[in-house]
Amino acid sequence: MDVKAMHKRFTQLSWQQQLANLASTLARISSQATSPESDELVVHSLREAAHLIEWSVPQMPSDFLLELAGMQRELLAWERCWPIEAARPLLALHSRNQSDRLLQMAGLLVIEQRAGERLASSV
Repeated sequence: MDVKAMHKRFTQLSWQQQLANLASTLARISSQATSPESDELVVHSLREAAHLIEWSVPQMPSDFLLELAGMQRELLAWERCWPIEAARPLLALHSRNQSDRLLQMAGLLVIEQRAGERLASSV
């Protein structure tokens, strides 16, 4: 991973695009976490996501900073202990939920309540 080039490209994005990019990385983690053959990619993606959060801070609305800091701490904790066979489905589910939350924060996913059901739709 060319961290300097990635940093340069990422920091030129709007904060909404940065959140969408981070959401994409988390979606990749979600899709790969259940496969032992992808353990190296998962660890790499966890580290990448932590970098993206750090780099997004200067442009991010202050309302989101605490939540992003918590996500970063979780990602780094997962990176340190990965792989954990029994936790594969948990990381997959959790990273998918975080991805959806980031898209919601960026205004790219709308969550609606209808008759007790939670529905998500892309904007």
